[in-house]
Amino acid sequence: MTYKNPLDTTAPLFTAALAKAPLVAAPAKSAGTLDGVTYYAFQNQPRLTLDINTAPEYVGFAKTFDAKGPHYAAASTLNELTLTGHWEDQVTRLDGHTRGATASDSTLDSSIAKLTVSLTDVPTNQFNEGDIITLDNFDGLQTFDGSRSTAGLSIDFLHGYTEGHDYSYASQSAFLKNVITGSGGDLLQVSTRTAPELENVAALSNSRVKAITVDSGAGGDQIGAHIQQADMVINAGAGSDFVDILITEGVAAHNATLRGNYGHGATVTLGEGRDTLSLLNPSLANFDGSSSAAANRALAANHVTVTDFNASEDNILFGSAFTDPSAVVTVQDSALTNAHSLYAALNVVTQSTTGLVNAAVFHYGQDTYVFRDAGYEGQVDNLDSLVQLIGVHNLDDVASTVAARERYEPGGTLGWA
Repeated sequence: MTYKNPLDTTAPLFTAALAKAPLVAAPAKSAGTLDGVTYYAFQNQPRLTLDINTAPEYVGFAKTFDAKGPHYAAASTLNELTLTGHWEDQVTRLDGHTRGATASDSTLDSSIAKLTVSLTDVPTNQFNEGDIITLDNFDGLQTFDGSRSTAGLSIDFLHGYTEGHDYSYASQSAFLKNVITGSGGDLLQVSTRTAPELENVAALSNSRVKAITVDSGAGGDQIGAHIQQADMVINAGAGSDFVDILITEGVAAHNATLRGNYGHGATVTLGEGRDTLSLLNPSLANFDGSSSAAANRALAANHVTVTDFNASEDNILFGSAFTDPSAVVTVQDSALTNAHSLYAALNVVTQSTTGLVNAAVFHYGQDTYVFRDAGYEGQVDNLDSLVQLIGVHNLDDVASTVAARERYEPGGTLGWA
């Protein structure tokens, strides 16, 4: 907290400091346990604070709780939940169900719009491990604020309602907009794929997926971004971070734009430190090559932008590829002098990404681009990826950071020719 100089205020310094000090709510006491879940009764309160070190692993909430168990009403007053405490290498499983008799994908079950987590790290946490927090039925969550946490947080904001190879990467919440963490090493999974409630709740039939901003603060963080129906802004912060991006072809329903299945991308600020950006699948999943105009619109919407790429520290990885200088070429500016659009430039660049050359680095406008050709040679298609690096970087320096050699290719680690 920053205190004013006494000359800055007419009130005594001690009084001014007290006026600025935030009031910390006393942790709530549990109301009872049923079937292994400990419930906290919020009654008519808008906020609830839990001490994570005294709370059990399985936590639920209810308007009231008695000998018959938890009781709910159609409406709920609880809109903010705060977790406090210190790191203890524990798992806390939160069920956000606060309203309606039962929770399901066809109803809005949670009134909790803001989840604040303030956990302090401890000297005994020698390996900087994080506390695991799982979320279920937080379908109304808008903001996650872990900015005051110094301990690492491991939190999954995905719904995951389908098991096996069809596991869904849909969002946990139909309304999530902001995810902020603190100075610990955090592990986050965030999605702009449609939450099931948007598909199943009649009142939300015309609602659109929200763009999400992720700010992971300082520390070595791992961010998994699953992008489909809206853009994502990622600020990885200082520290050696891993940002993994998976872009899925869009669909018209609930898309953030009015352009039907218009695709989306990401804007990433890696921050200081040795960072790795991984594109787990083609970023141009929504590419439309039906005309030059359509192609340029798709390229603008679907690529990944890095605002602060540093070729001396950062790396770009495509899929499970590894670094091989012969897999990446540079296309000189002179070859693109007649290219008057990004799509036109790529049509020239694709002539270089043939055979065992899988990626190319080039300048267009005032920026640098990395193109990954994983589809048909000699053309741009929805199997390819495009990364925009803001600013004019040295092409050779950037090329040295790109991993594009597939392991099954000649020279790959699997070893066959």
